[in-house]
Amino acid sequence: MTKDVLIKISGLQVEVDENEAVELIAKGNYYLKNNRHYITYEEVSEESKGVTKNTVKILPKQVELMKRGGSNTHMLFEEQQKTMTLY
Repeated sequence: MTKDVLIKISGLQVEVDENEAVELIAKGNYYLKNNRHYITYEEVSEESKGVTKNTVKILPKQVELMKRGGSNTHMLFEEQQKTMTLY
């Protein structure tokens, strides 16, 4: 069963000479499959003029973020671990 959700993501984008706070609010979907929680949503980029389809997979001690479309990336965040990703 899929449920409609409202997603709010906030964080800090760190670059060589500056840090920038980022925030995204989007409508999305939530579902449970094989004992894993999933959230899917689309993000429209003003810079690339494209749509990126995002999937967040939530496991007991980690979160995966997969982006496909205007921007492609795969990020893995693990509990108690610092993560650096080229984006």
